Amino acid sequence: MQIISAQIYTEADKVFMQKECPTHGFFETLLWNGYHSYQESFKFANRRVVTPVAECAASVDKGCPYDCGLCPEHKQHTCLAIFEVTDRCNLNCPVCLSSDPKTTEDPTMEQIQYALKELLRCEGRPTPIQFSGGEPTVRLDLVDVICIAKDFGFEIIEIDTNGIELAKNPQLAKELADAGLTGIYLSFDGFTTEVYETLKGVDLLLFKKKAIDGAKKAGLEIALAPTIVKGVNDDQLWQIIEYAIKRDLKGVNFQPFAASGRFSQNLFNPMDRFTLPDAINGIVTQSGGQLKPEDFIFMPCQDNRCATLTYLIIKKDKIQPLNRIVEAGKMLRHYADSAGFDAVLDTTKKMFCETNSSKGSCCSAPLDILQGQYFTIGCHGLQDIWTFDLNRIRKCCVHELTVKGTLVPFCLYSITNQNRETLYRGREVKNFK
Repeated sequence: MQIISAQIYTEADKVFMQKECPTHGFFETLLWNGYHSYQESFKFANRRVVTPVAECAASVDKGCPYDCGLCPEHKQHTCLAIFEVTDRCNLNCPVCLSSDPKTTEDPTMEQIQYALKELLRCEGRPTPIQFSGGEPTVRLDLVDVICIAKDFGFEIIEIDTNGIELAKNPQLAKELADAGLTGIYLSFDGFTTEVYETLKGVDLLLFKKKAIDGAKKAGLEIALAPTIVKGVNDDQLWQIIEYAIKRDLKGVNFQPFAASGRFSQNLFNPMDRFTLPDAINGIVTQSGGQLKPEDFIFMPCQDNRCATLTYLIIKKDKIQPLNRIVEAGKMLRHYADSAGFDAVLDTTKKMFCETNSSKGSCCSAPLDILQGQYFTIGCHGLQDIWTFDLNRIRKCCVHELTVKGTLVPFCLYSITNQNRETLYRGREVKNFK
């Protein structure tokens, strides 16, 4: 895990990264399946929305990426903070970023309060926050954790969950909602037994559906988070989206498999992996043409190669991509603000009026075209040891909040080498220099 030079090159309409280590030799991996799409993503990079860190919590000593965080070399603030309230879990998934964690004591309430205070100091305001793990719902005092975040002024509070405890105890969702939880980020990998046995070790589909039922009844927003592995569940992208739309969920955020943590080697071929354009093209094809590639934009707050997103308006089973109503460039700052859907609607109405009014003034008549269910389709491409790029890491806006109150880009926090050694997760950062 030392920093070495790399070269990005194209061949047969694909984009690759190659590097050579003086100790371990030559390495090569697919970065992007589609050179034209890769070029298109940089159009958004030129209009990148940058908000500096309010106050850095670390100084530059050993150099990036060994001084997180965040240090003065980092180029973007925190759009989303993730805090692991436990490393315990009620599953032992064959595919997991946590990579056989050594079970430690859960963070105390005092440690959680300290970390949240540091986040507020560094960011200057409450950010959206996700409580993760392990599995956060195995923590019996999770309601108290949510209350602490609410008392500190955090307004968007979610948990990352496999849904098992929510399915077993329907009352839990209501208790968490009453404490201030606003939503759940539910792992949801598909609809077949084979998919769940491959990725989770056991068929969990019924648990997922029951968890959704309980969360909806409690008034929580629900986003599905499928981990997509090529040849395993990449044929179920649109099926997952359709299910989420029919259940009136918030959206789906696809996560292409990254070779970090725990996984079976037969699931990973560095030269034939599932990339962001594979997600876009797969969704477009499986939708039967309801969506087009140009309906997606590459997120403007982080590096343009990290994530893609589209907003949809669902009305009477008809799908209207927002980018076809308001020009994508005008939405860039809004896409970067992590705002709620009410704000999405208000902003869109104003921009629609400005676009369609000869005087640029706001329309007074109701905009029927914008009435309906708002739905998000996203795809976040995590980096691993094969695709690691300091330029991308320095622009990251999704940060792990540690018990020490430091912030580490999530990909960097989760990254492991072939021996499953980490830089940050579960231990003090080593001096690899």
